[in-house]
Amino acid sequence: MKIFSKSPMKRVKSLNNKGFTMTEMLYSFSVFLIIVSFFPLSFKYLFQNEQFEARNKIMEWHVFVQQLKKEVRLSDELFVFNDKIILKKDGQTILFDKHGTNIRRRVDDKGHEIVLQQVETVRFDELHDGIRLTVKDIFHQQHTASFISFLNMEADYDP
Repeated sequence: MKIFSKSPMKRVKSLNNKGFTMTEMLYSFSVFLIIVSFFPLSFKYLFQNEQFEARNKIMEWHVFVQQLKKEVRLSDELFVFNDKIILKKDGQTILFDKHGTNIRRRVDDKGHEIVLQQVETVRFDELHDGIRLTVKDIFHQQHTASFISFLNMEADYDP
């Protein structure tokens, strides 16, 4: 059996070998410039997320304050030093102190749970009925919170 085929070159018109014209080049260059002009706008959103970071920092501060309030209220004993606080609860010693640029929580001098990040200075002050925490972060913003301890109030109450 013989197979006859027609040559594909006879049906194809001659190829355009002229290359790009000046109009085509200007059109493609203008499309390229339009695409490239959006890069600086996208870099702004990719690399400068300060608003999101500030919002996350405030949320992290509020979560830390709520956790520390719970720890202080449930503690059996409370010892306040300038840069750390020691709580005694159910036979365990809980320590909150500054470690590098973080505030960490340690139970019985074991573990290393980070509870607040990007901290420059920490100061714990003893109040009459609790403690005051003052934190300055690496963005030079100062945060203050007071925690009420019911330990002294329980000692004064005798039915």
